[in-house]
Amino acid sequence: MQLHFVLPGLLWPEKLRHEAVADLALPALAWLLGHARLTWQAPRTLEASLCQIMGCGEDTEPPAFAALRRLGEQQDAETHDWLCADPVHLALEKRRITLDESCPPASDEELQAIAAALQQLLHEEAALAQTLGIQAFHPGQNGRGYLQLARAPDMQSTPPSAASGFESMQPQGREALPWRRFLNHAQMRLHALPCNQQRLARHQPPLNSLWLWGAGKLPASQPGAPYTMLHGDHPLLAGLARWAQIRHANTRPASAAAFFNAPAHGTLLLLDQLHAAARQYDMLQWREQMLALERHWLQPLQQACAQGRLQQLRITAPGDDHCLDIHLQRSSRWQLWRRPRTLQQLPWPP
Repeated sequence: MQLHFVLPGLLWPEKLRHEAVADLALPALAWLLGHARLTWQAPRTLEASLCQIMGCGEDTEPPAFAALRRLGEQQDAETHDWLCADPVHLALEKRRITLDESCPPASDEELQAIAAALQQLLHEEAALAQTLGIQAFHPGQNGRGYLQLARAPDMQSTPPSAASGFESMQPQGREALPWRRFLNHAQMRLHALPCNQQRLARHQPPLNSLWLWGAGKLPASQPGAPYTMLHGDHPLLAGLARWAQIRHANTRPASAAAFFNAPAHGTLLLLDQLHAAARQYDMLQWREQMLALERHWLQPLQQACAQGRLQQLRITAPGDDHCLDIHLQRSSRWQLWRRPRTLQQLPWPP
C-alpha cells in the first residue's frame, strides 16, 4: 500500500514556530519525522503542490488552475483559455484590505445575477474586453466563476490560498493595468447589485470584487498517473482526477484506519484541516486541529509504518517559506538508530 498525504498548514513562519508547537505532545509526528527522509523544497502554494504531485502543468509556470478546476465542473474546459473569476468579499481591517475567507459564497441565484451584470459590462466595455481577450463570464459551482478567454493573458495572479496583502490580490505583469481597469469596472457593477443589498440586510458581507487567478489552457492529458485514487474536497482535485483519468472521492475518511481495510494502491489524500487556522494565525485553533490530526491520522500511520503494513508513506507539507517532503519506506522501521524529532528539532533551511 502506498499513501501520499498533502498537509498544508503544518509549517509556520520561523518567528511563530516555537510558540505554535510549544508543549504540544505529538509523538507520532515526531516518530515519522525522525525515521523519514526529509527534503526541503522551494515554497509552493497548495494548488501548485497538487499539480506538481500529479505531474500536471510541469511545462507551464504556473499551471492552468482555472482550466483544471473548470474540467472538474464542466466538460468544455479543453477548448479555451480560462481564468478563475470568483466573487469574493474584500474587507478593510486595520487600514488593510484583506480577503474575507469566512464570507458565504454566492448562491446560484446570486451567481446568475452577477453573470448577467458582468455580461452587460463586457458588452458596454467591448473595446476593453477585446483588448484583454475576454469572451464571456460563466457561472461555476459553489459560487465560483470563470472568464472564457480568446488567448492566454500576459498577467500573473495569486491563488486565494496564498493571498497575503492587497498587492497579492491584484493582477501583475505586462497587462496588469488593463486587467485592473476591468476589475475596477466589475467592482462597481457588483456594488450596485440588489443581491448584495439583500446580503447586507441578512448581515452577510457583500460580494464586492472578483478574484482573478489561475489563467491558462488545459494541458494535454498524459498516461501513467502516479495515483489511482484522489481524496479531498478541494475544487482542483476533481479536475486533476478527470485530467489523469482516475477516480476521485469528494469526501475524506474520518481517520487513516479506513485505508488499512481496503486494498488501496497509489492513493493521494488532501488533509487541509490545519490550513485555515495557519493562514489566519489562529494558534489556539491550529493546536486543537493538530492534536486531532495526531490522534486520527498520524498515530495510525505511525503504527502502520512501524508494523510494516505500508510499503510507502509520503507527506507533502507546502508552506509560505518552504515546502517539506516527508518520505518513509517499509525499510525505514528497521533504522533503529534514528530517534524521534519534533518540528522544533528539524534541520530547518536558512
